[in-house]
Amino acid sequence: MATVTGEHQRQGLWRDYLELTKPRVVLMMLVTSLVGMFLATRAGVPWTVLVFGNLGIGLCAGGAAAVNHVVDRRIDAMMARTHKRPLAEGRVSPLAGLSFALLLSLSGLVLLL
Repeated sequence: MATVTGEHQRQGLWRDYLELTKPRVVLMMLVTSLVGMFLATRAGVPWTVLVFGNLGIGLCAGGAAAVNHVVDRRIDAMMARTHKRPLAEGRVSPLAGLSFALLLSLSGLVLLL
């Protein structure tokens, strides 16, 4: 029974960190980025630029979203719509959220440079 609980907690923690990145918002940014890349050139977009560029953009956007969660955690805890967010409920600590955001953002910047 302990393994089921431990597995459930790990899965829940993974979902909490995923929620910090605001995946639907990031997906919309990536769609916009793809359209922009294809409109920018008639010659076509090299696959490396397409893949690594969008991966870097996605990581940076996810990191920025996680920073937003950290900054807004107190306000989120008071609002009915946002009180169940990972930082507002204390499922992820502010330090862990900020560290995660930094890791994502720096990884994205490395890919984009």
